Parts: sequence; C-alpha cells; structure tokens
Amino acid sequence: MRHLLSIILSCLMLSGYAQNQDNAFTWEKEPGFSEIPEKYQGENVVGINDDETLNLYYNEEGNLEAVHVLHRKFRLNNDQSINKFNKISFSMSDVIELMDIGARAIKPDGKVVEFDEENIKEVKDDEEGDAYRIFAIDGIELGDDVEYYLVRRMEPSNFGRAYFQFGYPLLSASFELVSPPNLVYDVKGYNGFPDGTHEILEDERNRFYCEKKNIRLIKEEKFSFLNPRKARVEYRIDYNYASGRSQILTWDDAAQRIYENTYLNIDDKDFEDWVEAVGEVTGNAKEKAVQIEEYLKSNVFIQEYHIPEFSDLAFVLENKVTSDRGIVKLYANLFREYGIEHQLVLTSDRSKIKFDGDFQSWNYLNDYLIYLPNLDTYIDPNNIAFRMGCISGTLSATDGLFIEPVKIGDFESAIGKIKYIPPSKHEANYHNMDINISVDVNKNIVNVETFQGLKGLSGGFMKHYYKMMDEERKQQVLRDFLAADVPKSEINTLEVVEKCGHRYMKDAQFIIHSEVNTPAFLELAGNKLLLSLGLSIGPQAEMYFEKDRKARVENGFNRSYYREITLKVPDGYKIANPEASVIKFAEKEGDEVIFLFDSDFTYEGDTYKVIIDEFYNRVFASKDQFGGFKDVVNAAADFNKVVLVLEKE
Repeated sequence: MRHLLSIILSCLMLSGYAQNQDNAFTWEKEPGFSEIPEKYQGENVVGINDDETLNLYYNEEGNLEAVHVLHRKFRLNNDQSINKFNKISFSMSDVIELMDIGARAIKPDGKVVEFDEENIKEVKDDEEGDAYRIFAIDGIELGDDVEYYLVRRMEPSNFGRAYFQFGYPLLSASFELVSPPNLVYDVKGYNGFPDGTHEILEDERNRFYCEKKNIRLIKEEKFSFLNPRKARVEYRIDYNYASGRSQILTWDDAAQRIYENTYLNIDDKDFEDWVEAVGEVTGNAKEKAVQIEEYLKSNVFIQEYHIPEFSDLAFVLENKVTSDRGIVKLYANLFREYGIEHQLVLTSDRSKIKFDGDFQSWNYLNDYLIYLPNLDTYIDPNNIAFRMGCISGTLSATDGLFIEPVKIGDFESAIGKIKYIPPSKHEANYHNMDINISVDVNKNIVNVETFQGLKGLSGGFMKHYYKMMDEERKQQVLRDFLAADVPKSEINTLEVVEKCGHRYMKDAQFIIHSEVNTPAFLELAGNKLLLSLGLSIGPQAEMYFEKDRKARVENGFNRSYYREITLKVPDGYKIANPEASVIKFAEKEGDEVIFLFDSDFTYEGDTYKVIIDEFYNRVFASKDQFGGFKDVVNAAADFNKVVLVLEKE
C-alpha cells in the first residue's frame, strides 16, 4: 500500500503539480491612495502591507522548486524616510531566476509613477559571496505611497524564517506557504505573530497561512536585543508522505548527520599527521584538553564561511585555515584520540535569534560549542581569544542541541537532546580597579594611578588579542580602557603588566597599569576645592530616561565590578562631605541579592577610601525586577557625579 501511494504521489509531482508560475503575482492596476489611521499620521514611515508567499512545486523534471513573492507598501512622511526607501535591495542567494519585479510611487491624487527597470544593478558582497540587486524608485515625494513586489524562482529550503516587525508601524502582514500534497510543513509564529493554519486546497496541495493586523513599531532598548524580539514566523518541513509517515529532519536526524560528518570517514593517514603536528599531549583530561585547545587556537585560522576543502584534514594541516565545521572536526577527533569525553553542542546566538527547542528547525543550529561533561565546562572552538570555561555570553543562558554518541557493537551514531547552557556566574567575569589619587594644590593637578584587572568576558580574553596587535593598535586598545582619559590629561604610564598584588585581581587575565596627571578632576570654588572623585571609575551606562519600555532586561553576561579608591587628602585640607560617595541599591530574588551597587567609605587621617561593590548575577530581569535593575545601573552613573568638597582646616 505504501509503495502504491509513493507511485501515485510521484506521478502527481511530475504532472498535475508541475505548475506554470509565470503569473505568480499581479497587483492592482488602479491602486488608489491608502487610508492611514489617525494614530499613525505623525509617523515617519507607515507600513501598509507586508505579504510574503512561498509556493513549492515540482518542475517538469520532477525537482522541487519554490517561487517566492514579496509584496510591500509604505507611506513615507518625511525626507529621511524617502532617502531610506527610494532604493530597495534584495539578496540573490539561492535564486535561480528573478522572474518579475515591480515598483511604483502612488500620489495622494491617485497618480502612479512606475519605476524604470533600467535602474536595477547587481552588487557582489565579497566577504559573504552573495549577490544583491539594488533598484531605485524615481519620483517619490513627501506623503507618497511606495509599493514594490519581487518574484523569484528559488532553490527550495527545508527551513526558513520571515520577519514582520520593523522600526515603523505595520497595518497588515501575512505569510503563506503552499506545498505539494506529499510535503507537510509546520509554521510557527513568534512575538505575537500567529501560527500558520493548515488547509488542503481543492487540488490537494497544502496551504499554511497566518496574518496579523496593526503590528507596533519596534525600537532599540538598552539591555535588550532587537532582532529576537521582532514578530516573525519560522517554518520547517515536517513530513514527506512520498517516503513514509514518520516525521523528518528532527533533532535526532540533525545529531546523526553532524556526528557522521564529524567523526566518520576520517582518513587515518591525514589524522595521524595531525596527531604528530600537535605533539605530546599529557596529563589528566582537563590538561589534555587545554593543550589541544591552545595548539589549535594558536595555529589554525577560522574563516566565517565553509567550503569542502575546510573539512579535508590534509588541506587544513597544510594551509592552517578552516571553518567552524572544520575546526570542530579537529577538536572532536583529537579529543576522542586522547580519551577526553565530550559532546558537540549547537545553538543560536541569542542576541540574534533565540533557540527554540520545541520547534525542530535546523536554522537554529548556527554556533558550535564543545561540552566536557566530566568537567562540566564548555569550550568555544571558534573564538581564538576564549579559553576553556569562557564562551560567548550570548551562547549561554539559552538552550542548545547536545549531540550524545551512541555505539552498539561496530555501529556508531548519535541522538540529540535539548539542554540548557547555563551562564557563568558574575565572579567569572570581572573588571576590578585599584585607584590611588593625590592632589597637587599648587599646580591644580590631580594624579590618578590605576590598576585594572579583567577576567573572562569582562575583558580577560583581551590578552590573546593583545599579543597579536602591532604597537599602534595596542596603545589604542589601552587608551580605550583608560578610565581617567579626560581633556588635558597627561599620560605618564600606560602598560600591560603580568601580575598585580591586589587580592581582588589575583586571577585577573589582563591587567592594565596607568598613571595620569589631569586638571579636569579639580575645580576651584572660592577657598574650596571641588574634586570630581566619581570620574576616576570611567563613564558608566545609565537608564535615566527609560519610558514606555517594552523589552525585558537581557544582559550579555553576568559580571561584577569591585573598586577601591584611595585619596590622599592634601595637607591643610579636609573633606567637608565625606558621605557623598555613599550610594546603595540592591535587587533581590527571594533572599538572594541578584543586582547590587554598594559604595561606602572610611576616612582616617589624610586617607579617604571608597569601596564599591557592583554586580549583576542574572542575565534576565523580569518586569517586577526592572525597577531594581535600573536603580543599580543608575547608581553607577550617579557615582560618576560624586564631587568631594575639600576645604581648609
């Protein structure tokens, strides 16, 4: 019976469903001028419609193809929006043929100005290798509607994504996917966009459709990521009834394919050459992994694209260049050679898209990690500056696909499990400072000597980048870290040091020592001196004007800042307002403090010392925690404004 069904479906593919796609889209001949609701009249741009259709069909040769139609219309209400939308660009990646294109400006009186197809030109992205087409729309004036459509014949994709939220309000959006009877898709909406509804058309094709009205504009907000918050749809192929009734391209299928491509069919001779190149690897599992990581990150350059040669071990050994897939192949096989238990992990950078383990789209499998279960730690194989235990913050605090090997006799494969990748604690990522300040009253000069100790994602990784830089770039990097880099400063010392005796920098990975003379910290007010102590910690982020916030707080990573500031009060002076440096804010989750800014002082003799403890130990803050988080962030900015009043004794 199943064999008979396959024959019937195959015949349908090659006959009735090999469709003529020449008239995939036709727009209104007399479009008229759109009505815009009163509440949107003041917007620079108003999206009138944004409609996307993907029609999958079998061509005359029986091969699956897709026709993609994109139709958009806008109202442009100022010159800035005209400059932005009078040129439209679109990718030609995976495009077989640009079948049709149209654009026009529609005047308030209904007059239509068509665009000239001679205005299309092609641009090549040398880095990505993708081709883009750009076309200009002539005749646009203030208050016009601009409308365009694209029809492209494309290679089909098993997984896809479409966005429907932008920096302007959108009145109407829709997504439609039509597929042959044997191909069933799953269409899921995110951030308020609905899931696709499924219906079977009269000709037995599948139609998946979803739409939404009045999508609000989206904008950048501090301590959040824009792209993952946009309304969108994800789609994936779920079943192919021509080959069976089971779900296809699942997480397990992905795990098996990745496992096979990584571990199996390795040329023994080529791999032996790699083992010889790496050299002696000794010690326990952690020590071995550290040695292998250090060798690979010191000797192999990783490109952002992939070509088949990058999976060829001999090619990579000779040319010392590969891709993310190629370098993971090396790590995995070297770890297996030396008995280091590990699991490959694939996830998404949550600053770009949030991994959804409940929707089995391989579009989420963008970034590799390597998990060492016996050590409960991760390696980021693609970042040359990170070392074991330090991975990009946005690859953590999210889920990922863990590829667990399965071996039965001589048979090797893998299963995929969705697990959480925990973020590092705030103690693992610190930027600590020891600051000593003295005042030359006669010269109106403040001397500021600072040691900055950085660890983990707060800057510790810079040590590996720093050693590869030329002297000019090194000085620029150090200057960027210089907290007391204010106008009219004289830099006496600016250097990297290997060690620092301060207890709170004992495991710092990158230490910067600086000494600066500056008049900018000091101001004369009658017979008093005003010392801007708060400037010594450098500029701080602030959230003073957060109104109508939509996004929840999402940090890149947990982090901490410990600072000790020691001021030698000049002879003959005293501090009139020593309590000015006292700032205390904390946000709790139950009994645990999760966000903190605590600044206090001691004042004995001519020594005034301030100790600041600041940390953020949650990546996410709920709506209820937002106020506390904002208070802590602003407390650091408030400290920048601390001014001590020095008066004569």
